[in-house]
Amino acid sequence: MEFSLFVIAFVVGLVILSTAFALHREHRRVRSAMIGHYGGPPNPYELAYLSGGPRRVINTALGLLARAGAIRISRGGQASLVAGARPSPDPIEHAVMESLHQRGGSAPVGEVRRAVAEGRSVDGLRYRLLGLGLLVPEGALDHAQVLLSRLQITSIIEVVVVAGILLAGATGGFGTFALLVGMFSVIGGFSVYARQKRALRDVLSHTGHEVLASARRTYIRGARPVAPDLAFAVGIPVALYGLSELDEPGLEEELQRQTASGSSSCASGACGGGSSSGDASSFGGGGDFGSGGWGGSSDGGGSGDGGGGSSCGGGCGGGCGG
Repeated sequence: MEFSLFVIAFVVGLVILSTAFALHREHRRVRSAMIGHYGGPPNPYELAYLSGGPRRVINTALGLLARAGAIRISRGGQASLVAGARPSPDPIEHAVMESLHQRGGSAPVGEVRRAVAEGRSVDGLRYRLLGLGLLVPEGALDHAQVLLSRLQITSIIEVVVVAGILLAGATGGFGTFALLVGMFSVIGGFSVYARQKRALRDVLSHTGHEVLASARRTYIRGARPVAPDLAFAVGIPVALYGLSELDEPGLEEELQRQTASGSSSCASGACGGGSSSGDASSFGGGGDFGSGGWGGSSDGGGSGDGGGGSSCGGGCGGGCGG
């Protein structure tokens, strides 16, 4: 009896071990297979998408347009076009201004976020990043997800085996070995499962993480870039670290209030968990990508904005599976 339990625990433990190794290899294979060919320095909206997803992109646009005087964010989070403001050539900023124009020149910030997230500009940005090899294509990690489910199931089976050993009172000889093997397998299996589950929510390729890490080394949090262009002086810090980098407490407060408000005012692609700066944490730390499992990172490059997972949906262009 004890020998049989030992064999069962050992075999299930081997399945857990082999599945864990296979999952790790598949995860690395997919991310390494994305060959990035990024040539020039990333613009603020590319960094915003890599750092915090669609919601960070839209918050960056709102902050930049407000700082540039093209829109006004009034108390209560109402966004309004400023008379005489020139249309922006940037697709994201143009989408924000066009959304306000279609609503008579004024609308709640949450409504603007929803409209822009469901528009073509955010989709276009995502597809461009995919083409540059900075994001992992949707579906590329499907086999890894299958392995993750297998690891969870086999770990649960091992829990049942361990429970059976304890109920049978098999605590001597092979029973002790079976119990030790089973317990180590359970602890190891669920540890790997939790770690890989977080990692699989990350949509950045290795190249995408390198681009983001390089930008964060260049633009240190709290250090204002010296640049005549507002897009770089303000846009890049906001893109990388969130609305706290706007350096305008009143504007930041109004955008934060709208970000933290009910999800009904957020688009599927622009929502996310609330955070202290009005953005979800970075792509590398579990950011604005939710439902498909994107957001967590295997390399832990958080933005420092605070936590906040999100549930990104079809408004992200299908790529926000996470």
